[in-house]
Amino acid sequence: MSSGMRPRLEPVFRAREKILIKPMIEFLSDAPVGPERFDLPGATVWIEGHVKGRDIESVAREATRQTRDSLASWLDRLDGHFRLVVQFDDHGFAAVDPVRSYPLVWAATETGAAVSHYGPAMEARQGLSPADFDGDMLAAVALSGFTIGDATLYRGVTQLGPGSYLWVDETGPSVGRYYRWEPWRPPTEHDAGSLIDELSALHRRLIEDLIEGVGGRPILVPISAGLDSRFVASGLKEAGYDNVQCVSYGISGNRDAEIGQTIAARLGFPWSFVPYSNAVLARIFGDPDYRRYKAYSDSLTGMHFPQEYRMLSHLRRQGALPEDAVVVNGQSGDFIAGNHIPESLFDPTGTPEQRLDRIVQALIEKHFKHWRSLRTPDRMAAIDRLLRRSIASLNVWPVDPGRDHGVYEYVEYQDRQSKYVVNGQRVYEYFGLAWRLPLWERAYLDFWETAPLAAKKGETLYKTVLERDNWGGVWRDVPVNPARIRPAWIRPLRFAAKVLHGPHGRERWHRSEKRYFDYWMTPTCNYAAWPYHKVARDRRGHYSPSGWHIESYLNDKGANWDGSVSA
Repeated sequence: MSSGMRPRLEPVFRAREKILIKPMIEFLSDAPVGPERFDLPGATVWIEGHVKGRDIESVAREATRQTRDSLASWLDRLDGHFRLVVQFDDHGFAAVDPVRSYPLVWAATETGAAVSHYGPAMEARQGLSPADFDGDMLAAVALSGFTIGDATLYRGVTQLGPGSYLWVDETGPSVGRYYRWEPWRPPTEHDAGSLIDELSALHRRLIEDLIEGVGGRPILVPISAGLDSRFVASGLKEAGYDNVQCVSYGISGNRDAEIGQTIAARLGFPWSFVPYSNAVLARIFGDPDYRRYKAYSDSLTGMHFPQEYRMLSHLRRQGALPEDAVVVNGQSGDFIAGNHIPESLFDPTGTPEQRLDRIVQALIEKHFKHWRSLRTPDRMAAIDRLLRRSIASLNVWPVDPGRDHGVYEYVEYQDRQSKYVVNGQRVYEYFGLAWRLPLWERAYLDFWETAPLAAKKGETLYKTVLERDNWGGVWRDVPVNPARIRPAWIRPLRFAAKVLHGPHGRERWHRSEKRYFDYWMTPTCNYAAWPYHKVARDRRGHYSPSGWHIESYLNDKGANWDGSVSA
């Protein structure tokens, strides 16, 4: 258990009168895919995921022996990524892992609580409509793509946040937390050399655990020009695991694919490329099966992750995706290693109020920007209040201003990372594939939780270890995320437009580039659901394709693009 944390249960609902019927958890399980069910003596267990060194059935059997007093410590010992729902005759519980990689949402009912991983099932069970929306969260989603804290789009429906569990008995539902990532904690007191050696050893352990856990099955690595997927592929090569297939995707000639091919070739792994185009993606985004995938991904906390559906469906049609493959991507090494810490928090000073202002402003500038026209003073003040409330709920404040970055990291971890980035794992499940996230393992969280700020700044320690160890020989002379404008035909047009915008300043140019050129330059063609003329003529000021997908998500729910609801 994280240092300083004690298991606690926070009452969410208390019956005013004794419940005359047996309280229970009702699991809503009519999703396209979902947890495995075990009917065991005295209980029914739904469980999905993997736990290190354990098979799922044994974990399910252990779950039936847990009491209210033992549950938190038992969950804290489960090392893996999972979701779990246990239903007894007169009580029950549900839990998610420390990063909420398998989400669950819940709502109080007349008999206890309804729990599901599938948003549409919860909407149907509770009879939810636009009248039940949480207006504050609609505004947050409209600007960022995700809710804040444990809230969902609906009043009365709550997610189980990272490292949390729900207990239901005769007193009603209560929420507890068995783990909390606390990157504001005092840093470890190690010299730079010992930190390098410790991280290097941890990297080897992560790869060894990954290999042991997949049991010889083929591993599919979606590989790009970045650090994290390269870490996975080169680590497997270093460890001598050869049952690996690499894949890159996107528009032809994109740098992620070219460098991914170079890395795979040097490692000796087979590599394939899945071409993307606006025409192909437009058909996919309109396909009924893609809409079913979107619905499956919906845990009522924000938009889905769109970019790998095309890649997996293509491999499946080509017969190039083994049924027992395990997908291992690099999420989210850059975040955990410190790359998302804003520059404003590298040398924090001032009063606690000034420090809090700096953290909140950094969060707003980084994440709440998908539509420029929505960044009005009233809306931004509302987001400011929500973020302050979320931070206040932590009930901590760093004594050392040099750990303020940890508060920023925690808020991003519980919101954007768990609800959007890690939620990208849903696409693998939808295609019936197992997956692993070695860079979201508990041991990795624990290491970076107390890493010095200097080690995290610019991923300094992470990069130092990767380049020193040079697994597979792909770390010292293969570029990382080099820039290149693609497709080639757009370069002269873009250059001419940039010259014409020169007198009007950089901001004016970037706004024009987003509006007229980004549609064609986005390697994964994420604008393709909308015709070019619609995007180019739009004056709302989108930041990226995500703004359009957020609008689609809200429209599907019965809300407008700006988070309002028509009468």
